[in-house]
Amino acid sequence: MKNAGFIALNNGNDAGKEWNRLEIKSLTAVVLDDIRRRILTGGFRPGERIAESEVAAKLGISRSPVREAFRVLEREGLITTLPRKGSFITEISPEDLEEVFKLREILECHAIDCIKKRAARSPDEIKALLEEVRGELIKEPDRFTIISGFHYSLVELSNNYRLIELYKILAVSLRRYQLIYLSKKGQRDISVKHHRGIVDALKRGEYALTKKLLRSHVRYVENIVKGQIKEMLSE
Repeated sequence: MKNAGFIALNNGNDAGKEWNRLEIKSLTAVVLDDIRRRILTGGFRPGERIAESEVAAKLGISRSPVREAFRVLEREGLITTLPRKGSFITEISPEDLEEVFKLREILECHAIDCIKKRAARSPDEIKALLEEVRGELIKEPDRFTIISGFHYSLVELSNNYRLIELYKILAVSLRRYQLIYLSKKGQRDISVKHHRGIVDALKRGEYALTKKLLRSHVRYVENIVKGQIKEMLSE
């Protein structure tokens, strides 16, 4: 990995010089992708300590891009930093997955109930907003947005402030499992298909069917992730 993507930026002529902002940004993206991949595929074990200095030394780069990558990984819930102890790969378990996804199902289905009430008051407004949501599914966003963005959009459509705030809190724990799910080939396309079915049912005002499809999708994702976690923990 040390020689992949770093030689051009980290050569002898640049020794001792500060990385400029463009170089740091480029290196951060490479470091971020590599560490994230290792976490999601079991290269770094849950609970394992990970140090900026060690990663930087192994890659032969300065600590600045590594530090920026760590900040992103912490926001994604993949790394946990404890005062005076350092950074660790966030612990995961099938039990935690079940708890997070049960709460997710409850909150997202409640969002559908709120959307139903909102549609009764402002049907044209909801129809236009749902068209926007479906339009986003046609685009080619990054692999994480295709999952988290859709579900967050549904919750936002509820127009329920407390529900939205609760979902934001849950999203921190949910994010890692979504990334693990997306690390398995082919899941992005399956999710897009599920999402389209959910939006189309909503547009038709079939709220019971919408919740049925939503629950089915959430449980499908949970089962895929559960299998991946068991593989990671058994290695």
